[in-house]
Amino acid sequence: MNCFCIVMSQTILPSEFFFTFANTLPYSLFLFESKSQTFAKDNPLHFSNIKAKSLHHLLQVPNKTNTIGSMFPFLFESNLQLQIQSDIQNQKPFESVIAKEKLHFYGFQNHPYLLKLTQLDFNFYTITIEELTDAVLAEKILKQKESKLDRLLKTMINGVVVVNKEGQILYANDSASEILELELASIENRYFSSREWKQIYEDGSPYPTDKLPLAQALGDQLTVYNCEHGILSEEGHVKWLNVNATPLFDEYGNLEGATASFLDITELKKNQTTIEQQNKKLKSVLEAIEKSAIVSVTNPDGIIIRANSKFIQITGFPENEIIGSDHKIFSSDYHKKEFWKGLWNQIKHGKTWEGIIKNKSKDGNYFWLQTFIHPLFNSEEKIEAYLSIRFDITEEIVALENTKRMLHFTGIQNNRLQNFAYILSHNIRQHSSNFTSLIQLLEESKSEVDKKNIVEMLHASSVKLEETISHLNDIISINQTLNQPMEICSLKNEVNKTLSILSGSIEHRNIKIITIIPDELKVKTIPNYLESILLNLLSNAVKYVRLKEGAWIKIQIEENQDQIQIKVEDNGLGINLEKHGNKIFGMFKTFHRNEDARGIGLFITKSQVEVLGGKITLQSEEGKGSLFSVSLPKNPEESLRV
Repeated sequence: MNCFCIVMSQTILPSEFFFTFANTLPYSLFLFESKSQTFAKDNPLHFSNIKAKSLHHLLQVPNKTNTIGSMFPFLFESNLQLQIQSDIQNQKPFESVIAKEKLHFYGFQNHPYLLKLTQLDFNFYTITIEELTDAVLAEKILKQKESKLDRLLKTMINGVVVVNKEGQILYANDSASEILELELASIENRYFSSREWKQIYEDGSPYPTDKLPLAQALGDQLTVYNCEHGILSEEGHVKWLNVNATPLFDEYGNLEGATASFLDITELKKNQTTIEQQNKKLKSVLEAIEKSAIVSVTNPDGIIIRANSKFIQITGFPENEIIGSDHKIFSSDYHKKEFWKGLWNQIKHGKTWEGIIKNKSKDGNYFWLQTFIHPLFNSEEKIEAYLSIRFDITEEIVALENTKRMLHFTGIQNNRLQNFAYILSHNIRQHSSNFTSLIQLLEESKSEVDKKNIVEMLHASSVKLEETISHLNDIISINQTLNQPMEICSLKNEVNKTLSILSGSIEHRNIKIITIIPDELKVKTIPNYLESILLNLLSNAVKYVRLKEGAWIKIQIEENQDQIQIKVEDNGLGINLEKHGNKIFGMFKTFHRNEDARGIGLFITKSQVEVLGGKITLQSEEGKGSLFSVSLPKNPEESLRV
C-alpha cells in the first residue's frame, strides 16, 4: 500500500502496471476520480481491484456507473464528511473503523473493517477496506477513540489535566495552557501540589494542598464540583479558577489517577466584586433615602403596593388604608387634569418625571412635595412598577410665598408712600403756605372789610385741609382691613346690592342696566373690598353717563380658568387715554369738570384689587365710553394675604 501511494503521489496515471499491482493486494482498493478537485458524492469510480469486486455487491452489477456517493453513502454523514474534508485539507489520510453491521447493510460480509481514504493528487484518491482481526480492531478502536477524545479536548474551553496516582500531570490540553499561561511542556510532568502553583483563598491566605480538588479526588476518591481558588503568579497577578475533579479507575476498579477540568473566572470574580461593591453602595443609598425621603411604590395602574414610614407619617393615613389605594386619596384638588395627564404620559413612556405636587393629609392639612417618579422595568423591558421618591418642601414653599407676598405688598406700599409723599409735599405744603400768607395779610390789613375777606379765605383753606386729611384716612383704612377674614361671596348678589344702592341715581338718569352673571358664580374674597370695588366702578359709570336717551351700563362677570373676570362697560363721557393714560389710577386725578370728583376712588379701587392678588385695566375713548376690567383669583389662599 505504501509503494502504491508513492507511485501515485508522483502523478503517474493509472496503467496496466498499476492495475496488475493493485489486483495482487490482499485488501480491497477503490480508485475514485475527482474532476472538480473536491470530495463530492458524484466523484466516479475509476478502478476497483479483484478483492474489491468480490466484496462490494454493486460492482457485480454489469454496466452500472458507480460513484462514491452510491457505494459509500455513510461517508457523507455530517460528522464523517467534516472530518474527511479536514484531513484532506491537512494532507493526511482519513481512517475509520466501520462497524460490521453498517457494511453488511451494503452487501459486505459480516466483519468489521478499517476504511482508509488517501488523496493521491488533485484528481484522484483511493479508498481501501481491510478486514480487521480482534487484536488489530481493538488497537484501532482505541486509537480512534483517543483521537476523537484528543480532538474533543482541544476544542473545549475548559482546561483539562490528567494526573497519575502520585499527582504528576500526564496530560494537559491547549485550554489548560492558555488559562494557566504556561507552555504545555512546562505543565506536563509537574505535580499539581507543587509549591510553584501558589494556590490561595480569596483573602490571600494559602490554600491547603490536601483541600485541592485533585487531592480530594485521589485521596478520598470523591468527585469535587465548583471549587474556587486562585493561583498567584510570580508577578503577583491572581488567576481565579473554578475546578471540577474526579478519580479515574482501571477495568478492575483500582485507582490509577484523576482528572480535573477548570475555567478561568478571573473576570467574573472582578465583575462579582464590582457588583457587590456597587450593591453595598446602592444599599447605603437606599437606606439613606428610606430614612430621609418619602417613598412609595405602585403597580403599573398606580395602585400603591408599598409605603415607607415617612410616607405614612406625613399623609396621616394608616398603612392599611394606603396599601391598595391610589394617590387620589391625598389629592388637594390644586392641580388640573392636564397636570396629571402630562405626568402619566411621561412615566408610561419609561421616562422619569420630576415636579412639585401639593397634597392633603387625612386631617386636612396641605403639604408640598418635591417628587421624582421612576419607572421600574422587568427582564422583558416592560414597566412593572413605579418608584416615587419625595421630599417635604412645605416650609420652603411657604417661605417663597411669603417672600412673593412681601414683595407684592412692598410694591403696593411703596406706591402709597409715593402718594403720601405727594400729598405731604404738595397738598399739605400748599395748605400750610396758604395759611401763612393769609395770616400775614391778616396781620397787615387795616380795613375790617379786608380782614373779613381774609378770614373767609382762611375758613375755605381749613375746609380744603380737612378734605385732604379725610382722603388720607380713606387710604389708611385700606391697611386696617387687610387682615379681615375671607368669605365665599355670590357675585350676582353683590352686584345687585350695589345696583340697589345706586338705584336712585340710575332711575334719575334713565340708565339701562345690562347684567350677564351666572347664578352659581362665586369668589373667595374680602367682602368689604369687593363691595368697594363694585361701588367705585359702578358709581363712576353712573356719574359720567351722558344725559341723553340711550345711556347704558353693562356688567359682565365670567370665570376664566382659575380667575374671575369682572367687566363694567358704559357709553358715557370716556377718557382721553393718550392724554391721561398714565394718571388714571393716581391719587387726586380727575378728568372731567365734575364737582363731586375727588380723584381718589380709582386709586383706592386699584389698591384693593392688588391686595386681593388681582389686576385692573381700562379701555376708553373720549366721547364713546369706558370698559374697566378686573381680574381676581377665584380661590386665593389664606397665606397669600398679609
